[in-house]
This record gives sequence, C-alpha cells and structure tokens, in this order.
Amino acid sequence: MYVPSAVTKQPQINAAVAAVVRELSPAVQQIRYEIAEDWSGQWAIFFRVLLSDDASTERNLREIAPRVVWLMSDKLDIPGLGLFPYFYFRSQSEQAEFNEPAWA
Repeated sequence: MYVPSAVTKQPQINAAVAAVVRELSPAVQQIRYEIAEDWSGQWAIFFRVLLSDDASTERNLREIAPRVVWLMSDKLDIPGLGLFPYFYFRSQSEQAEFNEPAWA
C-alpha cells in the first residue's frame, strides 16, 4: 500500500502551519490538518482553519481565505508531498455551536 511522503514530514507541516497562524493571527485562530485519502482515493491533506468571528464575515473571508491557501502553498510543497489540498473554514462561533473535536 502506498503512503505519501507527507506522513514522515509532519514536523515540517506542523512548522508551516504554526508560521501561517502566527502571520495571520488574530484572524486565524488555529489550523488543524489530517492526511487521508479523499473521496476519489487520492491522498490529500485536509486543513481545518478556525477563524475569528470578525475574519469570518463575508467581506473579510474573501480576503483571508485566499491568503491562508496562498501562504500554506508557499510554505509547503503540497504536490511534492504527494497530496491534494482541501481547505475548510469555520468561525469560532460555528465551532462553539458544533463543538467538533477534530476542530479543537
């Protein structure tokens, strides 16, 4: 069974995630990720980006979401890791309502 090289490079991924959170704080509160196969069986990295409520407004989300995607792509060679990236965004209020452990 094939496992992408990203599985062994989690320290580099963690460093990139921490750098993006530092750079975009306080709009970006945290980023969690999971490496798994997507719906088509391709290996992927699923980023769960927790945003401040202010950053989650429609006006601000149009600015911050592409910045998150661009910075993560800039700091990580995601295709070179053998992964396809997916980005999901949620506000602090949404997380408080749904209280999903994967986002905590």
